[in-house]
Amino acid sequence: MTAPERLELRVVTDKSELLRIMMAAWGSHSMMIGLHVYDVAEIDALGLFTPDGETAALASWTARGETAYLCALHSLKPGEGVAIRMLDAVLFAARKAGAKKVKAMLTNDNMPGLTFYQRRGFRLSGLYLEAIDAYRSVVPTIIKTGYKDIPIHDAIELEIAL
Repeated sequence: MTAPERLELRVVTDKSELLRIMMAAWGSHSMMIGLHVYDVAEIDALGLFTPDGETAALASWTARGETAYLCALHSLKPGEGVAIRMLDAVLFAARKAGAKKVKAMLTNDNMPGLTFYQRRGFRLSGLYLEAIDAYRSVVPTIIKTGYKDIPIHDAIELEIAL
């Protein structure tokens, strides 16, 4: 176990690991937030790495105007505080880029994610019924069931003011 404060934060330029994780977890490396599609291969990414170079967490985000969009956050060391440190790094980078708020999109099955973001100050800002069903017509590889085998149909938007 590596303490989160001992992890090194770096900009990720080789996104192959992030793309592999996205494909395994989601079935695509594209994310829809609001009505815009973001390809994590084409936007900013940050990573937290152990002193021996092992990946602890990855996040992909971008800013448009005064809003930043968190497209993916993956902790590879659950329960160690790594996801919190990764989120803090994204919020800091978004603030530095001039964003006034950060939005994230979750699917209706993602109860752990919903809890995580709300405990860190994110508020519900939108519900998009059947959005994932519609998005699946564009990206048919998106998984159909998720957490605890819950069917994935809807998208839930959360945001936090910076």
